[in-house]
Amino acid sequence: MEVKSASSAVYELAYHIVWCPKYRKNLPEPVQRGLKTCIRSIAEARGWEVKELEVMPDHIHLFIGAPPSESPTGIVKVLKGTTGVVMFREHPHLKLMFRHGHLWSPSYYVGSVGHVSEETLARYVRDQKARTVGRPKGWRASSPQQVRPVTSRVNFPPPPPSV
Repeated sequence: MEVKSASSAVYELAYHIVWCPKYRKNLPEPVQRGLKTCIRSIAEARGWEVKELEVMPDHIHLFIGAPPSESPTGIVKVLKGTTGVVMFREHPHLKLMFRHGHLWSPSYYVGSVGHVSEETLARYVRDQKARTVGRPKGWRASSPQQVRPVTSRVNFPPPPPSV
């Protein structure tokens, strides 16, 4: 992933999102193609980056990057809401398959994706106290890469006596 920046943040955020049609019904092939186009255009208009997209007959897998100002829930709401309206408008026969105007199941899966594993991050957080020992008061690292673990104290021998 690529590090991006906004006015007040530097970030690397991406999400794996999966959602299904109501009752896990299979979507016809033309609807699947239309969904791919619709999702990509929504993401482009919003400034999100679609990294991977696969529309299956009974669910959608999306790997998407977004700024920290966009919550995963907000992304899902926009995508499900907009695609539902557009698909019902472009494919009126869907109204017979999905009664009450609901194309999508209300549930979804979202997982955050990053370049650091869960184990690495847990170790980093767990070791914070050891990493800050001996640093001046108020010192802060601007990134995790600048923080180095304190491995040992070096005791230098006293200087030789002056003559």
